[in-house]
Amino acid sequence: MADKLTPAAKSRSDTLKFRSKKCYISLRFKLTFFVLLTIGSIMALTTWLTYQQQQRALRNEVVQRGATIARSLASSAAETVLNDLVCAALIHETMPDAQASILPNLTFESILHSLSNDVFEYTQMVPASQILRNAGVVEVLMVDTSKVVVAHNDIRKVSMKYRPPPGVKAYQGEDVLVQQYTTKSGAKRFDIAVPILVNRLGTQGGKYIGVVHLRMSQDWVEVTVKQAAYKLLIVMGAILLIGLMASMILANFITRPIKKLVNGVLAIASGNLDQKIKVGSNDELGELTSAFNQMTISLKEKELIKGAFSTYVSSQVMDEVLKDPRRMALGGARKRATMMFADIRGFTAMSETMEPEQVVSIINVYLSLQTEIVLSQGGILDKFVGDCSMAVFGIPLSREDDALRAVRAALEIQKAVETVNQRRRKSGEKTVTVGIGINTGEVVSGNMGSPRKMDYTVIGDAVNLAARLESVAEGGSILISENTYQEVKYWIQAEKLSPLIVKGKQEKVFVYSVKSMKAGAGTYESNGGSLHG
Repeated sequence: MADKLTPAAKSRSDTLKFRSKKCYISLRFKLTFFVLLTIGSIMALTTWLTYQQQQRALRNEVVQRGATIARSLASSAAETVLNDLVCAALIHETMPDAQASILPNLTFESILHSLSNDVFEYTQMVPASQILRNAGVVEVLMVDTSKVVVAHNDIRKVSMKYRPPPGVKAYQGEDVLVQQYTTKSGAKRFDIAVPILVNRLGTQGGKYIGVVHLRMSQDWVEVTVKQAAYKLLIVMGAILLIGLMASMILANFITRPIKKLVNGVLAIASGNLDQKIKVGSNDELGELTSAFNQMTISLKEKELIKGAFSTYVSSQVMDEVLKDPRRMALGGARKRATMMFADIRGFTAMSETMEPEQVVSIINVYLSLQTEIVLSQGGILDKFVGDCSMAVFGIPLSREDDALRAVRAALEIQKAVETVNQRRRKSGEKTVTVGIGINTGEVVSGNMGSPRKMDYTVIGDAVNLAARLESVAEGGSILISENTYQEVKYWIQAEKLSPLIVKGKQEKVFVYSVKSMKAGAGTYESNGGSLHG
């Protein structure tokens, strides 16, 4: 039963199969997903940028606070010239209480709990006793010029040789040296080094006697930044929820007229061209609906022409006709055109020494390249007669440079034939040559044949002359008539031959042998649309 379906019915059947077999995702869902993805991406980027900015700002604040504490320690130590007891007391005063290093148990649930109480302050989650002076300082030590620890918050490390933590370089005279490093346990810290100078005189500095190393934890920075990140995540969730509802409303508004268009297209696919959809909005969708209605009218016109010509018009002619059906007369008409005949020389001798299948294979190679070149130059292949091809330029739609297109096609054919011959000679295969004849003149174009089999072709004396020129053209040569030469003489190099007597003509015919295109001649369009320079 499927084989008996009409093309229109098959088209609709294929559409239904596509929707049933493949994963059908509606435009409404895609639009909603795209809106949510866009909002989510923007919010995620905003959260990341805010996180990075706050992290940098807080780190700078921690470093500045640590540098202030370290400078104060260095100044006090310098006044006592690194007195052991005084330095130990200074370090003891600097270190916060043990409980100051205890970080709050910051979780998403605690953030939500604080938000439910309309309070989001860090002090609400951390007891006041934990927010102490110099919080975040985890280690303080003073080192003299001989790299010996003079004072340390851990008394056991006093008088030991100072060894910088991995990743921290030794102090080399900077005013303040700030470095980051990670401990073996994975904790991230800042090492802030400030020199101890005595006898400071104005801006001349003083004598260097040691350095203060103050180390601060970065965990406090991470805690504060996480608070801001949780805030943004909660806000982003609310915005996504609002965006979901808004996008669903928008998607429904947009897809409703599109669904009508889909149904109309499916109806056209089934063969029903009597479709007209009411334009419901004055926007792009309204323009699309209007375009759909215009399309149905155009399809009706083209369907009528296609039905009349599809049995005898070549595909390239059909394409040109369907672009503007009004430019094509249904009956015969007198028009000016350029005809080109190209015949393969040596065909008879070849067929006598080779198998028929081999001959056909070789002929098809050369006819195929002729077809491609003629079509590329805007001509049509009227017919093949054995090893001879007939091309027409200017039928059914004419151009002012049809003659030039025909000559250019002939030159390209000869060039392509020589390229194929070179390749075949290398492989030891037989080669052929092509003789080409071209003429321009008045012809009658129309439907030739019978009601059961018709051809769209041209007839007339101009066609016969082109065929006669091809018959006398030697292999590899291109002969054109006087009419054609007058239209292309500014673009080509040609040699005038002795007048010829051809069958069907009482007077001699002036003939030219085309050699090549002129250097720098360009195309018809590049010369301002003039065939006469």
